Amino acid sequence: MPRRATVVRREWLLTLNYIVRESARAKRVSLRMSPAEGLLVVVPKGFDRGEIEGLIEANRSWIERAFERVEALRPIEAPPGSRPDEIHLAAIDRTWRIDWQEADEPGAVVVAPGPFDVRVSGSIDDRSAWRRALRAWLIERGREHLTGWTEEMARALDVDLERITVRCQKTRWGSYTSRPGRAGRISLNAQLLFLPYRLARYVILHELCHATHPNHSPAFWDQVRRHEPESDRLRAELRRAWRHVPDWALSAS
Repeated sequence: MPRRATVVRREWLLTLNYIVRESARAKRVSLRMSPAEGLLVVVPKGFDRGEIEGLIEANRSWIERAFERVEALRPIEAPPGSRPDEIHLAAIDRTWRIDWQEADEPGAVVVAPGPFDVRVSGSIDDRSAWRRALRAWLIERGREHLTGWTEEMARALDVDLERITVRCQKTRWGSYTSRPGRAGRISLNAQLLFLPYRLARYVILHELCHATHPNHSPAFWDQVRRHEPESDRLRAELRRAWRHVPDWALSAS
């Protein structure tokens, strides 16, 4: 289980939780900030965790600035725990109305009685239950649309893919991995569907270009620009894109 602690910050800021995650691939400590998890401290395997508080304090200014940026990007939400009335997926320009039905059964399930209607039934006062149900529904929509877009773009770029995975990720819009002699694998965040289509397409293009350049070298960015002349603007816009994602879709809490 990840260890949580607090960072002492300026009085006008709330106490910020952080998560420590050990990674066998990490070669050094890295700090990340996201709307879903807050501050994530990634440490190499076997790292002395007694040094973490000192590292956090040494990076206090960066943490405060990153926290402020993340807070500014959060969407304006209804009161915590409230249920949404609809789901709008900007990438496909479709909106579903939600009908909530209390039922004497554990958990929650989602069914679609009509083309643009969603019914959530079960323990609908259980926030964790209905959020899990809606995220599962969102992942299905992601598989339905993001997979096809990725396959089409991969063919256009002459990229062979072994697998396309769609899930609700906490810190990334997408990732690309490959092994010698094998086709690549791409993982996409179902939350891309909340973004305008141009941004969702840019993320897919970005990841597919990693089939040629596994890093973010100048050659990589040149390739991205060749396929998307507006890539620099879209990249900057993507930094603010978390504001499009509703709170219920962000994390498993």
